[in-house]
Amino acid sequence: MLLMVLMWPLLGADAVSLPGFLGEADGPRIDALRSEKILSTRKGKGGRSLAFKITLADGTKGYFKPKQSFSAAHWYSEVAAYYLDRELGLGRVPPTTGRGFAWADLEKAAGDDKRVGELEFEKDGTIQGAFVWWIPEPLVRLKLGRKWERWIRVQESLPITPYQRPVDYRADLNRRPGAREATDPSRPLAIAPDTEERAAELSDMIVFDYLTQNVDRWGGNFTNVRTRGKGGPLIYLDNGAGFWLGDQRLGLMEARLRAVQRFRRSTVEAVRKLDLERFAKRLASDPLAPVLNDRQLEGLKKRQRAFLSHVATMIDRFGEQEALAW
Repeated sequence: MLLMVLMWPLLGADAVSLPGFLGEADGPRIDALRSEKILSTRKGKGGRSLAFKITLADGTKGYFKPKQSFSAAHWYSEVAAYYLDRELGLGRVPPTTGRGFAWADLEKAAGDDKRVGELEFEKDGTIQGAFVWWIPEPLVRLKLGRKWERWIRVQESLPITPYQRPVDYRADLNRRPGAREATDPSRPLAIAPDTEERAAELSDMIVFDYLTQNVDRWGGNFTNVRTRGKGGPLIYLDNGAGFWLGDQRLGLMEARLRAVQRFRRSTVEAVRKLDLERFAKRLASDPLAPVLNDRQLEGLKKRQRAFLSHVATMIDRFGEQEALAW
């Protein structure tokens, strides 16, 4: 069954009943996101980049993140993250596809928003981007207490956590003795995970973000760390700040990986078996292919190797039972 799930984007709509997002079928949702006409559109709320919540003719809702010049809004990262999630068999990224819309269908919703000037239009007046299936259930912020990192570590928690906004992490690293931490000191200390699976889920998410280079997971009061309902499964939203065109090994992301000392065995095995040629073919099936360039694909290969090397180091240091804790 797992092999068939991984093959869906290459086979097309013939496999619409196969599971994808949290075990649910991707096929009908992807088909709707790619082909249904717009029924209504409104401007997205929150976030630095301009986006649109779109209701399609069949009732499907999606969030459209267009191409734009804002440096942390990579439409291709949203799309590539979806395909990589399915290749790894995680099923945590909502169904996502590349799509183009006529600007005339979005212009009224955008109004006089100044960010329109950052959008990148095609010559025919359309605008392309990532179209993400809108999860209908409430999404709950997983507000983690201070020192929660000990759940994913063998040793004590870190004196400075890398799981915060990049600017705050740098501030904490450069903090003078006695100066106040940038990390919110009012947060209570973490006691125990809210579910039995949560620690493993958090470890998985950090691994996934390392592979995709998503630097924006831990900013803004856990806006991007959400569960599907209270106590529900952790989902991977807002994957647009990844797959950078420049450096393929970012210092912040290396620190976030090094801080993890405990992993889910099946996730390690999935990364080990990741076939980058098959992943590239999967990306080539998207309507807006090519999604990533050769440099980005080579960068993913380097991060795959770096992750497996880190896991091997943790096993050598702490033993397999401790390092592969779940």
